[in-house]
Amino acid sequence: MSFGVYVHWPFCAAKCPYCDFNSHVRSRVDEDGWADGIISELKWIADHQTGHPVVETVFFGGGTPSLLSGRSLGRVLQKIAALWPMADDAEITLEANPASADAARFADYRAAGVNRVSLGVQALNDLDLKKLGRLHDVAEANLRWRWRWRHSIAFHWI
Repeated sequence: MSFGVYVHWPFCAAKCPYCDFNSHVRSRVDEDGWADGIISELKWIADHQTGHPVVETVFFGGGTPSLLSGRSLGRVLQKIAALWPMADDAEITLEANPASADAARFADYRAAGVNRVSLGVQALNDLDLKKLGRLHDVAEANLRWRWRWRHSIAFHWI
């Protein structure tokens, strides 16, 4: 038996007008406290789950999980791997906003175990991006995916 783990990071740099997800704009977040809370919930789930299913996928969604540090993301992934067996080819995806993603942060995510990025580009037209309330433009979106993410990348479109 296998299953996937979804980790929700509910914080954003800005709230997009079309977004109905549980997300909140905060200038400061107690990241260690949130990571501790996520880890505590994962442990509770594992303690109440029958058997030890294999984790095939982990998806960090939000909000804007690319605001999360690689250190905290790594702590969560380590706990998942300690609680459940991981598939050898487990897909570990991080949802990212082009405006909050930088090369150093992506290197930290990769080092923590992320092997797929889902980049929220949404549109390839600056006027449309502005109407959507996005913080990036087309040039920035192009720059982000060209960092040569050596694993898998997906794009979100509206």
